[in-house]
Amino acid sequence: MNILIESGATKSTCIGFEGACIFFMYKTTGINATYASKETIKAIFEEVIAKNKIAVPVVENIRYYGAGCFIPEQAQKVKEVLCELFPKTNITVFSDLYAACHALCKKEKGFVGILGTGAASCFYNGTQIVNETPSLGWLLGDEGSGIYLGKWFVTHYLSNKIEPEIAQDFEKTFALSKPGVFEKIYRTHNPQTLFASIPVFLQKHIQKEQIRSIIENSFQVFFDRQIDYYSKFPCSWFFCGSIAYFFQDILLDVARRNNLKIERVIQECAQDLLF
Repeated sequence: MNILIESGATKSTCIGFEGACIFFMYKTTGINATYASKETIKAIFEEVIAKNKIAVPVVENIRYYGAGCFIPEQAQKVKEVLCELFPKTNITVFSDLYAACHALCKKEKGFVGILGTGAASCFYNGTQIVNETPSLGWLLGDEGSGIYLGKWFVTHYLSNKIEPEIAQDFEKTFALSKPGVFEKIYRTHNPQTLFASIPVFLQKHIQKEQIRSIIENSFQVFFDRQIDYYSKFPCSWFFCGSIAYFFQDILLDVARRNNLKIERVIQECAQDLLF
């Protein structure tokens, strides 16, 4: 049996398969190798083993694609945990960008973007990533991502620039007032969790011009940031991730305005990586 693991910051998808036969598909907590400790990663994998009753000795290969694994030290951290749990298994660890490239492009060349909780992008030559935009993380970068959208909305809300009807619904939905928002941002360890949860709320108000404008601007900033890195390569774009998928009509509109072609948009990569 083989196991494929695709792990973003929010959720992980684990699939056990052999040839065209899928034995299990299991979703659990996301892993960002940059922030997660070895103990946390191990606990998540132990859950996967226990919940799916995996017979460790029969697992021949594991392919892991994960957030944060573009840094070799973080990829090695994940591999060490997997090797400890699966000592006789052949294990390969890739970054989440390679998951997007392998799932979306196969052997085609193109620009690949991830727009989910976080964001990333690269140029893929059909075999390997040969250029990528530096990833600055949620605090300094991740333009176009769910967290970035959440930050934009909260900034407008705290500046009294959100329409009263939407602002009231936000406060009701999240059981927060302005003091509560400040509390979550500046006095909790993970303020990004609030930002990341806001895009689902934005979907509810997608027909409002103000909300659509926030999403459009976020995508425009994403494309603006790519120009210096990819302007020399006349290729199409391929996207994966929940933000790209659920707001793809807006993403396509913004791309057209920038004379860019988007070839394909998918929500998740896992099943496209199997075969």
